[in-house]
Amino acid sequence: MNKYIIDANVILLAGTSVKDIPRDQLICAKKCLDFIKRFMENPKASLVLDAEGRILREYRGAYMLGSSPNMATIFSIWVHQHMPKNAEDFVSLKEIKEHEFVNYPESEKLKTFDPPDRKYIALAYSHKERPPIVEASDSKWWGIKEDLQKNGIEILFIDEDYIKDKYMQKIGI
Repeated sequence: MNKYIIDANVILLAGTSVKDIPRDQLICAKKCLDFIKRFMENPKASLVLDAEGRILREYRGAYMLGSSPNMATIFSIWVHQHMPKNAEDFVSLKEIKEHEFVNYPESEKLKTFDPPDRKYIALAYSHKERPPIVEASDSKWWGIKEDLQKNGIEILFIDEDYIKDKYMQKIGI
């Protein structure tokens, strides 16, 4: 698959100065940087975005947090130069109310998931090819991965060991 939905935290971590990255996140940050570089260098790579610009606004916030220029800035420029080539990769997400979408999986666990992150799930669920969601540092995604899979949504963790460890710490295991 060359189509991806990339969570803004991948961009944020790739663009964060090494001195500002917590020690336990250094490997994850390096993997984010490597993923973004490979993605931008792949001529077949395609970014799937919501037509309303929610994800683009989140990307903008990610690159504005770091010191420029950085990989988040470079990625932002790349995104604007390589916007989805196919109309099908710009998906309109109709909201019932804020952070609640018409086309969304029927799963109690997913319906109670972090409201601002539901747009990524709705986007993957609404796209006919169900592109994977790429996730870096938000461990709560680890807790819903089975529910996503049951609904035909794949999640690619940049650093699965890091996410799993963080999730286990969060739930007290």
